[in-house]
Amino acid sequence: MQFKYKIIDENMAVVEGAMEAVDLDTAKQNMVENHWQVISLREVPSIDSVINRKFEGKVKYETVSSFCSQLAMMIRSGANLVRGLDILKAQVEDKRLKSVLKIIFEGVSRGNSLSQSMRDCKGALPDLLVNLVAVGEESGSLDTVLTSMAEYYERENFIRKKISSVAVYPVILTLVLIGLIILFINVILPSIADLMTQTGQSLPLVTQILINSAMFLKTNAFYLLLGFVAALFAYKRISLIPRVRYFIDDVKLHIPVLGKNIHNIIIARFARTLALFLHSSIPIVTILNSMETIMGNKVPSQALARIKEKVMQGDTLTSAFGEEQFFDPLVIQMMSIGEETGRLEELMGEIANHYDRSVEIGIARMTALIEPIFTVVIGVFAGIMIISIALPIMNMSSAIQ
Repeated sequence: MQFKYKIIDENMAVVEGAMEAVDLDTAKQNMVENHWQVISLREVPSIDSVINRKFEGKVKYETVSSFCSQLAMMIRSGANLVRGLDILKAQVEDKRLKSVLKIIFEGVSRGNSLSQSMRDCKGALPDLLVNLVAVGEESGSLDTVLTSMAEYYERENFIRKKISSVAVYPVILTLVLIGLIILFINVILPSIADLMTQTGQSLPLVTQILINSAMFLKTNAFYLLLGFVAALFAYKRISLIPRVRYFIDDVKLHIPVLGKNIHNIIIARFARTLALFLHSSIPIVTILNSMETIMGNKVPSQALARIKEKVMQGDTLTSAFGEEQFFDPLVIQMMSIGEETGRLEELMGEIANHYDRSVEIGIARMTALIEPIFTVVIGVFAGIMIISIALPIMNMSSAIQ
C-alpha cells in the first residue's frame, strides 16, 4: 500500500512525499523510527483497491449468518480468537468473506479488538453486527451475541429470498413478452407489410399503428435507451435528497398489497432487532439511535428519531411509540405489557415471529396476484399482435375472392 505524507523532518523542514507500507500502523511506525513529526498521513488508493471496493460490496447475509455461527462455536469450544479466525479463513469458500477474514485476522493478530478489525473492512460487514460484537466484547458474552446475530441474519436472508422468488415469475414473463415483440417487429410484421404493399391494399388501422410504433422504436432505440439511463441516473441522484427519499418511501408504503408487506417486514425487523439489543443490555437511547439506520425506510427511521427525543425527555417507550402512526396498536400494547412486566425482550421476539408469519402470507398472496395479472398482460399483447396479422390476411383473402 502507498501512503502520502507531510512531515517535519529532523532538520525542522516541512517535507511531502510518498512511501510504501503494509498498512497505516506500519507507516506510522516508520515515521516514528525516522524521528519525523507527522502533519498528515493518508493512504493513496490504487486502481485495484478502488475496483475491489466498488465491485466486491457487502458480504451476503447468508454468509454473515454462517460466519457468526461458526465463530461462536469456535469461541465456545475455548479456542483462541486468532486461532479460530485462522481456521475459518482456511476453510471458507466465499471469496468475499475470505478477503474480509484476512483483514480481520491481521487486525486481531496485531492486538486490535474483533469489532475494530471488522470496522477495518470498510463496510463489508453490517454495522449492526459490528456494534453488537463491540457490546459482546465489553460484556464478555461474545459467543451469545454471535449466536443471536447468526439467527438474525439467517431470518433476514430467508425474507430476502422469499421476496426475490416473487420477482422470478414476472421477470420470466416479461422476457418472453419482449422476445415475442422483437420477433413480431423484425420478422412477421415486415413480411405482411411488404405483401400488402405489393398487392396495392391499404393496411388495417391496428396493423398500421403497430408498424409505425415498430419503426419509431427501431429509429430511436439508442435515444430511448439513453433517455432511460439518464432518467434512472436522475432518479438515483434525486432520491438522495432527504425530502424526496421520504416521499418515495412513503409512497411505497401506500402501494396496495406491496405496501402492507413492506410495513410488516419493517415491523418484524424492528421487533427482532429491539429484542436482540435488549438481550445485550444496551441502553434504550443507544438502541433507538442504532435502529434508525437499519429500518430500510425513511418513514419509520424519522419516527424512531422523534421517539428517541421523547424518551430522552423522560417519556416511556409506550407513550412515545403510541404517538407514531407507523407502529400498529398490537406493537404498542405488547410494548406496554412488556414494560409493566419486565418481559419486553420476550414479547418483542413474539411480535417479530407474528409479523414474520404475516410477511410469509403476504408474499404468498402477492405471488397469487402477480401470475394472473402478467398472464392477462401477455394475453392482451399477444391478442393485439394476432389481430394485426389476421386482419391483413383476411382482407387479402376477401380481395382475391
